[in-house]
Amino acid sequence: MSTTPDIDTALTTEILTHSSAAKENVRQSLASYVEAFLVQGGQIAAIPKDFRADPPKKPENNYGRGSI
Repeated sequence: MSTTPDIDTALTTEILTHSSAAKENVRQSLASYVEAFLVQGGQIAAIPKDFRADPPKKPENNYGRGSI
């Protein structure tokens, strides 16, 4: 997990309880970290939904290439 204990605790709580209060705690923690990041000059870039880091590879046909 990350080095921030607040988020780790909130995430653990959310995983264990699945309650709306725990989820709201995670949302508030995340919102405060995002706000602090933006105040320090950070920027958030939108990434297209169809973006792929690695383009799909052509399937390999290895039929009959191995030794008997």
